[in-house]
Amino acid sequence: MQEFIPETYTPPPTNAPAPQPTREPVLITIIGSTPGLSIIIQILHRLGFAEAGAWSKPQIDPKSGKPMRVLKKWIRL
Repeated sequence: MQEFIPETYTPPPTNAPAPQPTREPVLITIIGSTPGLSIIIQILHRLGFAEAGAWSKPQIDPKSGKPMRVLKKWIRL
């Protein structure tokens, strides 16, 4: 008695590109005293949220007049 492997149909690969995940930039802004900003950035770095060097240089917030720093994070939707 012979055993046969049944034929299976495999469709040819399509040339259509795989869908790309949608990404969107999100800006995170922190405003406060210079020492306060540094502490928050260090805490977020320790938590693995962002590298300390990824934040912008200190700028003055036009509304409050206090120092602020900005981080751009890319998220997948």
